[in-house]
Amino acid sequence: MSKQFKLSVKNRDGIGRGPARRLRKVGAIPGIIYGKSGTKPISVDSIELRTLMRAKGTDAALVELALEDGTSALSLIRDFQRDPLSLQIVHLDLLSVAPDAEMVASVPIHFTGEAVGVKLENGTLDIMLHTISVRCLPKHLPGHITVDVSDLHVNQSIHVGVLPKLEGVTYPGNPLRAVVVCTAQEAEEAAATPAAGAAPAPAAAPAAAKKPDAAKK
Repeated sequence: MSKQFKLSVKNRDGIGRGPARRLRKVGAIPGIIYGKSGTKPISVDSIELRTLMRAKGTDAALVELALEDGTSALSLIRDFQRDPLSLQIVHLDLLSVAPDAEMVASVPIHFTGEAVGVKLENGTLDIMLHTISVRCLPKHLPGHITVDVSDLHVNQSIHVGVLPKLEGVTYPGNPLRAVVVCTAQEAEEAAATPAAGAAPAPAAAPAAAKKPDAAKK
């Protein structure tokens, strides 16, 4: 199961760049809660959010929102934007979820072990998916999915359909979609080498020589 965190939120009246800029100047981060009943503009304390994100790490996590009217609501962090220079979060998107209703969420994949195809067979490991969609009740949300690649030989792959079975969790989508593949290096090198007998690429024609200026009389 994933960890669960708490976050205090306040109602936000103004929207747009101006109000958002003013919020950031006083140490608040603008955000939006998305739900079945529509969207709700909110703001959160920047220090509280930074502490939460540091504790959460890269894992998926539930966030219990303490609303301004004294009630609470369960949510997921749907997305966030960072300033390209300071890397500080400048906007937060939250998705409201119901405790008793299944949801679809994206969780990271953690790879463990060293593939035998890499260690003994001169292969390379190609990761095709870094995250995976799961369907479950909020209480069953995994923080991440662990995939052990130790037994993976060259020319073998691990597909969605054989990912770890977790209580209350299913993987929607194509079960034959590859998650990670062990590829023979020889195959990669052959793809990059021209076929035998293929004509070499023509050399670029030399630039025409510039005629010298006529001697002045």
